[in-house]
Amino acid sequence: MDRMNRDDAAAALMKEPKPSSSHARRHPFRIAAAIVVTILVILALVLGLYFGLHARGSSSSSSPSSPSSSTSPSPTTSPTGPAFPPATLPASPPASNFPAIQESFVSFAIEFLFFPDFSGNLSAPNTFSDNLLSNIANISGTKPYIRVGGNTQDLAIYSASLPVATQATWVGLHPQDISIGPSFFEGYSSFPGSKFIHGFNMKNATISAIGWKSLLDEVPVTCKAIGSNLLWWEYGNEPDLYPRPTDTWNATTYVSDWHNGTAAIQSSLASACPAIASGSAYGYVGPSLQNTQAPLAPKMLFQVGLNDDGEVKQYTMHHYMGSADDPTVTLQGSLMNHTAVKSKLAWILAEMNNLNSPSLLNPTDTATAIPFTLDEANSLLNGALGPPDLLNVFGSALWTFDYMLYCASIGLSRVHMQQGTGFAYNSWAPIATPDQSIATLPPYYGNIAVAAMLGDLTKAVPQIVEIPLDGVGDFASAYAAYVNGSTLTRVAVVDLRQWNSTQQEARGGGNYSFALPGALGVEDGRVVGVQRLLAAGSDAKTGVTWDGWSYAYELNAGKPVRMGNVTTGETVVVQGGRVSVELVISSAVVLHFA
Repeated sequence: MDRMNRDDAAAALMKEPKPSSSHARRHPFRIAAAIVVTILVILALVLGLYFGLHARGSSSSSSPSSPSSSTSPSPTTSPTGPAFPPATLPASPPASNFPAIQESFVSFAIEFLFFPDFSGNLSAPNTFSDNLLSNIANISGTKPYIRVGGNTQDLAIYSASLPVATQATWVGLHPQDISIGPSFFEGYSSFPGSKFIHGFNMKNATISAIGWKSLLDEVPVTCKAIGSNLLWWEYGNEPDLYPRPTDTWNATTYVSDWHNGTAAIQSSLASACPAIASGSAYGYVGPSLQNTQAPLAPKMLFQVGLNDDGEVKQYTMHHYMGSADDPTVTLQGSLMNHTAVKSKLAWILAEMNNLNSPSLLNPTDTATAIPFTLDEANSLLNGALGPPDLLNVFGSALWTFDYMLYCASIGLSRVHMQQGTGFAYNSWAPIATPDQSIATLPPYYGNIAVAAMLGDLTKAVPQIVEIPLDGVGDFASAYAAYVNGSTLTRVAVVDLRQWNSTQQEARGGGNYSFALPGALGVEDGRVVGVQRLLAAGSDAKTGVTWDGWSYAYELNAGKPVRMGNVTTGETVVVQGGRVSVELVISSAVVLHFA
């Protein structure tokens, strides 16, 4: 049976005729009439229940940053299913070899060419994008940081006379001959409170006079536009993929080109923006590689002096789960699969361990460890290609939640989720295109849920610990958040079993429980708050909620709106040294102990 979306249901409900208050006239066939009336009453009750469960919610001024106190009925929080074996939470998190999670752990990377679509300009800033960033800031304490870069940063040439923000020649789905004008940089004023990484074009600057001139012309325009909102600079995107002969493009030549370019950038900054040209305000992320093999093996880059001047402030890598053009990719097998997440991130963890030496990464200040970040990541490469109904559905929100929390658990300090106009894995569509309306997309709710699990990072920085689960195979994961060493604050559970809203069988669920060692100080009777990440199924494209909040564009331009048809304000109670929670298949939950 087809499901109504909330807008259709609300419209239908508004069109329902109001029952008449007049009494029915007596009639010789009043018994038959009574029967008819009874049937109509029953039908009305059924319709009322249906529309009541699907009607649009109303705005609320409550903050979505903590469990709500309002309640309303929802069948999605009362599943039936197996009780999985209890998992035991550690009394304290294991020692970490890596720097802590940083502010704005939930961040974004916007493909360079499409930055104006997401940001707007001075006369028409994209307030929808800013609303979505502000929602995350209301939970995490700071707005997401924005990396403006990607493949197209290494194709972009600055033109001071260009009357538009960007101009490109397209070959199929691939932009070529990209020019950017002065209005491109107006977008750096659109997100007050955000910090930015701006990517310069290394590929062209190192092979052509036009590219080198463009670099020198672009620096002063960029620094004046960003000002104190600068996080760091980036010089080059995925230089390991530059189409150059390996006998001349190697670690030594790359490092030489890097220092030549960054020295020119700093010299230009000293003239145009001296406040951010030196000291703690000046630095780069890098080397922003896609692979770890020769000729630009990361360890080799540092061994030949990439950071001998101490300018690399964050070690950055790029990561995707696979490619959109791989015919074997599936939602359950490739994304809603915790084993796949761990397997695909294994090389990232191995590289972090391989490089985790201050004397190697930061030889000028060995007392300061350089954090590891993903400054470009998402589900499948070639995001503009699709595939449809795999990346833009609720299952991808659950993958986002699992993926980002696992990144936090292995020691990554920040993750920038890649975005671009028309990309199938986007968290939101910032402008209308022939193929898509402006919209908040399912992965955004995964971003919000991660922010809620981490909490306000300006007040306390948690350590995230993966909790092994038995009896669930590849299709569930759990994490615990500790602050101040051993204080348990939150537990997240993700049920990754795929269930589509079109399936005829009951959705089902499962009971997840966690044993709480006495050293945690969580005694029986402790009331634990519950927040849920929910949708009609893993295939849902709309109707997604986090703790009963919708961030849909059509409701309030991305600002939170409380949905009246979702249960909120749930609690569970610690009993017998355990806490248990029920989840429906294809959903997630965060338990709040604080």
